[in-house]
Amino acid sequence: MRHHLEDEITDLRNNIFSMGILVEETLHKAYRALKEQNTDLAQEVFEDEEEINRLQHTLEHRCAEILATEHPVAGDLREILTSFKIIANIERIGDHAVHFAKALMRLRNREVLRDLSQFFSMAEEGISMFHDALTAYIERDAEKAREVASRDSRIDEMHGQILQHLFRLIKEHPDQPEDFTSLLFLNRFLERLGDHVTNICEWVVFSTTGVHEELNQ
Repeated sequence: MRHHLEDEITDLRNNIFSMGILVEETLHKAYRALKEQNTDLAQEVFEDEEEINRLQHTLEHRCAEILATEHPVAGDLREILTSFKIIANIERIGDHAVHFAKALMRLRNREVLRDLSQFFSMAEEGISMFHDALTAYIERDAEKAREVASRDSRIDEMHGQILQHLFRLIKEHPDQPEDFTSLLFLNRFLERLGDHVTNICEWVVFSTTGVHEELNQ
């Protein structure tokens, strides 16, 4: 019975990791769509959303089945419960990839992106953090999770700098309110990406150590 539960948890962990890899690939597509102003890539992001949502429901259902049939306790129970949280945060990151692509589709004057290279730096750091958080998850590496979460302060810093720059541009170009509104939302989505990655890291630490630490406060 014990070995069967271990196999179930390992299989669940691998499937959650695979979902994360799909979301990471979707983030890369969304990033490239914006940087290259490629609406075909943006459309691929929208198509990925359906598969991400399907995986979320499938994996959450599997977590519930394991709870109901295997009756895990102690560390096993902790891992199943944290799996729900990690799945939800991965799905929310997938949502932000979709929002990223939608922001591109809404832009009327895409020239405004030329002066906002920090957007791309922020996106690159967020995607890198997510990749490393997935590695910490599959390797059950609490120390790596803490290190990844510490990088969210850089995301927050870039978010603030971009926000100030956008406010200046809005004053200089009052005839483009829709475009700058899209960029304001995009800036917020990138900041939230860092927050969700930090959440994943907190749950990795809790799952492996049993201690719930507030990271990057």
